[in-house]
Parts: sequence; C-alpha cells; structure tokens
Amino acid sequence: MQKSTLMLILGMSFGLTACGGLPSECADVWDKIAKVAKDSGIPEDAIKNQKKEFEEQIAKLPKEDAIKTCKTQSSVLDLIQ
Repeated sequence: MQKSTLMLILGMSFGLTACGGLPSECADVWDKIAKVAKDSGIPEDAIKNQKKEFEEQIAKLPKEDAIKTCKTQSSVLDLIQ
C-alpha cells in the first residue's frame, strides 16, 4: 500500500507544472499531496525534495496550463483521500 501510494504521489507531482509564485490551485494540490504523503509515512525529507521538484515542474508551464492541470489533479486527489 505504501509503495503504491508513493508511486501515485510521485506520478502526480511529475505530471504537474506553474510559475514562480505558485498559483493557489497548485498550492492547494501540493497541500493535498503532502497530506497523503505524511499519512502514508513518507519521510519529511522525501516530501521536501518532492515539493522542490513539483515547484520546478509547475514553473515550466504557462500559468493557464498549470492551473488547469492542478485542478484536474486536485479532483483525482479528492477521490483517493
């Protein structure tokens, strides 16, 4: 269970991307990802590293695309929480 949860979290964070000032939709998604990770027992250091990667990926997308992607991911996370 924990391994599959970690893979899900990593997959979602790799699939996401927005600008230096993280759009609120993406910040909300990250909060959900971090909560699932913590609840799954993933170490804090791993979560911090993943957050950095998440923010870097978000920064690569145009803002509109980032928001759309984050809203989609938020819906998926709502289903698994």
